[in-house]
Amino acid sequence: MEPEADQKQKNQPDVNLDCRFYRQKYPSVDELVMVEIKHITAIGAYVMLLEYNNIEGMIMLSELSRKRIRSVSKLTRVGRKEIVVVLRVDENKGYIDLSKKRVAPDELAECENRYKKSKDVHSILRHVAQTTKTDIEQLYETIAWPLYNKYPHPYDAFRIAVTEPDSVLEGLEISTEVRESLLHVIRVRLSPKPIKIRSDFSVTCFEFDGVQAIKDSLLAATALATEKIQVSIRLIASPLYVMLITAVDRNQGMLLANNVLRKIMEEIKSRGGNLVVKEQPHFLGDEDDLELEELIKTMSASKKPGSDLEEEDEGMDVDIDDEEEKS
Repeated sequence: MEPEADQKQKNQPDVNLDCRFYRQKYPSVDELVMVEIKHITAIGAYVMLLEYNNIEGMIMLSELSRKRIRSVSKLTRVGRKEIVVVLRVDENKGYIDLSKKRVAPDELAECENRYKKSKDVHSILRHVAQTTKTDIEQLYETIAWPLYNKYPHPYDAFRIAVTEPDSVLEGLEISTEVRESLLHVIRVRLSPKPIKIRSDFSVTCFEFDGVQAIKDSLLAATALATEKIQVSIRLIASPLYVMLITAVDRNQGMLLANNVLRKIMEEIKSRGGNLVVKEQPHFLGDEDDLELEELIKTMSASKKPGSDLEEEDEGMDVDIDDEEEKS
């Protein structure tokens, strides 16, 4: 059996992974900070300042609430996160006095947003530190803290670096290994997730070339797709179709969805047909997406040659995606 000291040494990380979020070692007076309640006593609550490498602070009982209270435990509990304002800082003795009652309600959102961004940046740098065996404080010195000179927050810089890495990382003194690791992590974590937009509509055309008119109208609409926005139109049960827009930007995706419907309307009406929107364009959740896939599979399985469905809808049964795959 290994000695306890050797076991502890094995469990320790190879590099330092602890560091404050900001260049200054202590917060400034009047600064809002995020803390976690560590210990509660009769006179107040001892806390850890989460943005300052968990250094200790104190919220006196009188600074917890404007209301008259007898017990600290009625206002907060161990492990709870609180936003407080800094009253006094004694760097020599390490004393930090804090207040919860002096925090204005309209200041909470700004502090929460800053803390979330800083926490995400810390998580990214921590991963890079582990991967490259680099002291995390060195990464803060060479990456995060210098980025405050160019951007409102390093998190904002990292988001831009997903698509513009050279402009963001220019001038930073980091190794190729650290750069590659950093870009890999931020692309995995911060790349915007695509959203899906759905709209159901029916298209009919009883003219002599009705089938071709429907096909041409749908193809003209899907041609509006771009490199960043995909357009898919699938047949559910003629004459009912479903349109799916896949995009990163919600506004651009919704704009294109409406343009696609408008294009189909223009094209099919010029050929003597009509379009009726059954469901206006709307954003899909994960469950809605799965439900739609099941619907399409079910309808595709039921549309077998010679089936009643095919005979009933003959002349308007056009699946634009299937036609594109064939071509």
